[in-house]
Amino acid sequence: MLYVRLFQRKLKWLQVCKVEYTEISTDLRPVVQELVACGFLQTESELHDLHEVLDLLPAPELRNLAKTFHLGRGGSQKQQLVEGLLQLGKQRSLFAGQNNTAAVILKRAKQAAGSCVRLCRSSRVVFSRVLLLFTLTDTLEEEDLASGGQGQLYTILLVNSGRLAFPEYTVHRSARLFKDRDDLIRYETAMRALQEVIAAMQSGSWEDAYDLYTTAMAAWQEIKDSCDLNHQEQLPVFLRCFTVGWTYTRILSRGVEILQRLKRYEDAVEQLRNLLSQSVYCVDSRGRWWDRLALNLQQHLKQHEQAIGAIRDGLNDPLARTGHKLSLYQRASRMKESASLKKYRLLLRDLPTVHVQDVTHVTIRGQLFPHEGGMGKSVFLRAASEDEGSGGGQGTVLMCSVEDLALEHYRTLGFDQGIHGEGSTFSTLFGLLMWDIIFMDGVPDVFLNPYQTCPLDLHTDCFYGSRREAIEARAEMLREASVETLQDLIADVWSTQEGRVCALINWERFSTPQQAQSLVACLGGHFLSGVFLRMAKDYRHCRGGLPDLVVWSTSSNKYKLVEVKGPNDRLSQKQQIWLDELRKLGADVEVCHVTATGARGARRE
Repeated sequence: MLYVRLFQRKLKWLQVCKVEYTEISTDLRPVVQELVACGFLQTESELHDLHEVLDLLPAPELRNLAKTFHLGRGGSQKQQLVEGLLQLGKQRSLFAGQNNTAAVILKRAKQAAGSCVRLCRSSRVVFSRVLLLFTLTDTLEEEDLASGGQGQLYTILLVNSGRLAFPEYTVHRSARLFKDRDDLIRYETAMRALQEVIAAMQSGSWEDAYDLYTTAMAAWQEIKDSCDLNHQEQLPVFLRCFTVGWTYTRILSRGVEILQRLKRYEDAVEQLRNLLSQSVYCVDSRGRWWDRLALNLQQHLKQHEQAIGAIRDGLNDPLARTGHKLSLYQRASRMKESASLKKYRLLLRDLPTVHVQDVTHVTIRGQLFPHEGGMGKSVFLRAASEDEGSGGGQGTVLMCSVEDLALEHYRTLGFDQGIHGEGSTFSTLFGLLMWDIIFMDGVPDVFLNPYQTCPLDLHTDCFYGSRREAIEARAEMLREASVETLQDLIADVWSTQEGRVCALINWERFSTPQQAQSLVACLGGHFLSGVFLRMAKDYRHCRGGLPDLVVWSTSSNKYKLVEVKGPNDRLSQKQQIWLDELRKLGADVEVCHVTATGARGARRE
């Protein structure tokens, strides 16, 4: 019990006197001794790093220590005290033959710290590896590097204590992911490397990130030269993402961003071409890679002919998807119109086309809240409605987002119900009306442990491929379904599954199941069937870009799907495609632009 508690904490030294778990024992010392004897814990006899000891001590004890060395005027914050003592430790002692200062500080600090322990790395790595093998579902990405598997243990605890429930499904493992122990260790090493690259990028340490990326690139090259990767390449794409090849490819993909940050555009182009030369790993990123390649060639390297070649290849690549294809096509269209690129018009003429039709645009005005800095999302002011007055009397003014301002506008047009949910409104309805198909039996390897929020293949083409008959049949049934049938289906799944953690469903999205029923009554089965088919065929690329708002009138059963754009905000390619698709499916869609009134707004217009 004690080991599990310590395993879930960050990997660092702990003072035994500060470790308290009364539910295990009021005196933990014998328990600690047993773990030390078994080789699971290290003791302070192995603690030799001055920084680690100082880090361990609380501020009052650090202050006392600093005083004995006549420090402490440089500030009393823990960080300053630690830095002061470390600086002092670097100085040489004046008396030859004396212990150097660092050793003296270390000895005194260890006396102050008393008995200390830390988890042995070697045994901890084995437990982390077992958890990695058990969960596999990309958890390392969310995990704090220092506490591998921590989240998973907590999840199991919540499930066992009844505070968390997962959907019911059959765990069915048939494919062998790793050939042997070495294969697993290579995967684990790759995941750690990916983690370090992401951490360096997030902290803006681009030079460090570059070093980590080049090290990883060399490691991957060595693996390709020395190992037979045939086994990985034969796996279905949703399992291939748990292989060493996929993980290193993710690092190389991140490397493109690192190279661009360092303005090494030729290297970035070379890496993109290298990534695009294979279609085994990270195939879902190909559209993004083509898009970046075209941009780097055209804007940064001014190699227009090569950029056009990249656009053509990207548009012809069946693995590049809608949003990226539209982006490539729009780049080609801008090049065609550019006066300085006249000589390339012939090359640009016979490219594959991607057409989207524009939808209705409306403009509403709102008072902008003049917050400082001007960065981030615009904040607007609106008058509170009667039921929102909250005792402020008439004329209460509320701060709100552009979406809230738009919802208020549509309320005045008679749409008494409205949700700002973007894609989650539709993915929740998709989850509710397709629940049994999402968690159906008979598809091997999509459920590898009992703690999954969705099948592993949901974000790949395999999801539709493996369940085609069931999905087509459900779409057909929804197309013909009456309002009562749709509402019964919602009520049925809601009553049996509510609260279970499912990646598709946000149980808070609708205030009540009745609100969801009222929305499906307006949307109708024919429309929902079309949206769900599109989501089922390519959920990964279709979950984004859906309109911000769904507004509907319970009395007239009319609805509108609205994309809201604040000042200086433009439609993305994914949004343009969804608006066009929804319009084709018969929905009433529009883009609502919110412009600012008042002094600042007038200047902007």
